[in-house]
Amino acid sequence: MRETSKTAIEKNNKSVVMHFAKSKYDNCKWNKNTSTWSMLKKRYDNGQRDSQMQKLYDAEYSLIPCSPKDNLSFDELINKIDEVVNDTWFRKKFGRLFSDTALKVENASSRQNMAYAFGTDLLSFPPHFCNIPIILHELTHIIVDRLHFVVNMNKSYTTHGRMFAFIYLELVKKFMGERSYTILKTGYKNFNVKYRNRIPQTSAKKKILRERINKYNIYNHENNI
Repeated sequence: MRETSKTAIEKNNKSVVMHFAKSKYDNCKWNKNTSTWSMLKKRYDNGQRDSQMQKLYDAEYSLIPCSPKDNLSFDELINKIDEVVNDTWFRKKFGRLFSDTALKVENASSRQNMAYAFGTDLLSFPPHFCNIPIILHELTHIIVDRLHFVVNMNKSYTTHGRMFAFIYLELVKKFMGERSYTILKTGYKNFNVKYRNRIPQTSAKKKILRERINKYNIYNHENNI
């Protein structure tokens, strides 16, 4: 279900600025007890090292359309972003991140070799990257970049870490359907993309891990590796 869009769209030369209005759903929590903001906060995903970027790209490869015919026009892309952000499901989960905020979307040159999200309020799409998986991918970056302000984390989340992978999977399921969800989830498994909550290690497990690392270092030193 989609709310009646109240998004104000300001058109510029090669970009638009989307001003998202407040929604009555913006302060909702996730329906499942295990899917609250508290659960999101516990993904232990902070840091600057983007260690699973290529793994995630490989996992989502099967979702990306092969034909240029599947790419949207820039106007269609703006409509799709508006549709996603103003969907009731989306606002119940991420509304606080978009309530009364602006998002700039650039109509990039075809010479640009990728779509990207910059910071918390800029998306850029060249014509050959205007498809639904990429739209959801870049919107996930905006969500993750804005998210740590809402849940009071001291550091930004890893760019393609557990939090990103989890939210991207949720968006794909909602806006692309079960088949695409299964494809992406299978890709996560095949390429070892982490998206579930990390299980905190006990002191005993930490001790075993330290001993393994120590033995590994001693072996490397003795064998001049």
